[in-house]
Amino acid sequence: MKKIFKLLIIGLLVLSYGCEEEAELRTPNYITFGVNEITETVDVGEGSKTIEVNVFTGNKVGTDRTFSLTTANSTADPAAYSAPSSVTIEAGTNAATVQVTVNEAGLTFDFQEIRLEFSPTTDIDTIAETAVVSINAALLCPPATAGNVTIEIDTDNWPDETSWAVTDSSGAVVASGGPYNNPADDFTTIVVNVTLGAGSYTMTLNDSYGDGGSAFRVINGCNQVLASDGGFNFGGSVSGGFSI
Repeated sequence: MKKIFKLLIIGLLVLSYGCEEEAELRTPNYITFGVNEITETVDVGEGSKTIEVNVFTGNKVGTDRTFSLTTANSTADPAAYSAPSSVTIEAGTNAATVQVTVNEAGLTFDFQEIRLEFSPTTDIDTIAETAVVSINAALLCPPATAGNVTIEIDTDNWPDETSWAVTDSSGAVVASGGPYNNPADDFTTIVVNVTLGAGSYTMTLNDSYGDGGSAFRVINGCNQVLASDGGFNFGGSVSGGFSI
């Protein structure tokens, strides 16, 4: 009976230690962003746009807490944004908002990354997966320019098997091309310019033999690739959707 009693005591001690260890691993002492990624565009002529990023801590304390922020790892032109160097969580709360301003003057029509993250601190932990928020920002291509679409077809060595068509949301063909000449158009890039109105479209590349090796790109007037696909042995056809 004594042996059983001793074993029960040992078991309780092990259980108690395990709970304490688990509590340490689940400490509420951390800070994180509410999201990992934000995608924004700025209209040409808009000047700038303010983006609000929520910040949360895992606990509440009786005093204000200020944490340093950095954008040192951003790939965007520094002229394209401005961000605060710190954020303060007020006493008795566990949330705050960081305002990042995206500036038209430093943006292009291609997305650039503004990487906002907390500077290392010994006072509070950050969660690796959520301690960084990437703001992907770009100028929005003007509608009149966006509709000037370029279709590029990279042919394989059987261009006479290659054709393509762009259809609108109702399935009507609004632009098409091919087949092309063999061998004159072998391994070349066919470029076709079309004008499309606002709406949703589908670009379909066909190979009549069924062993497609050509590829396509749809590029708008601001040099943004709207859709692309194809390449080695895609079969009889391959499609990609895009919007103007």
